[in-house]
Amino acid sequence: MGQRLIFLFIFLLSEFQVLLSCDCFPSHIQTDFCASSFVIKVKVHQQEELLTPDGFDSWLRYRVNISNVYKGQEMFLLGNRVLISTPGPAHSCGPQELKLDQDYLISGYKDETALRAAPCAGVKFWKPIYSSLLQNIDCGCKVFTPRTWTIPIVNPAPPKTDETCIAPTRGTCSFKSGVCKKDPDGVCHWNLVEPC
Repeated sequence: MGQRLIFLFIFLLSEFQVLLSCDCFPSHIQTDFCASSFVIKVKVHQQEELLTPDGFDSWLRYRVNISNVYKGQEMFLLGNRVLISTPGPAHSCGPQELKLDQDYLISGYKDETALRAAPCAGVKFWKPIYSSLLQNIDCGCKVFTPRTWTIPIVNPAPPKTDETCIAPTRGTCSFKSGVCKKDPDGVCHWNLVEPC
């Protein structure tokens, strides 16, 4: 009986993670940057909604003006206007709606048909600190962002290695103002790009 309860408890924990698979788990700007094909600062000029041929999977498409390219320089020219797609109302994780005449940091990928913002963390309102953070990112270092609200069994912190940093608590100044970067010996450490 005891083994069945333990098995059931572990099974339910794993299913809980699956149920939350559509939640936008916390990530750091460095993780988003390193996982993306492009990272750009844009100003939004126009919006339209698109439906895929099956009519189910809608996207919001925006005409944006590129004001800075942080990654994917071969894809963009400064000052150009391009179309960027973000998940629309039919997406299970919800839409990423942008406001006209606002500046955003967009990270994403290019598929066969469009430039797409990454789900969840692909769109951020522009903040001046992003420029300093993006110039100091080291994709040779991996950032682990703990989910503070989960049970440690479900989301254990990995052991610290020379190639990883465990991010400070989300929302803190250290989290918002730091990146994981290699020192001269090749060991990754958390570094503040602006003082707290």
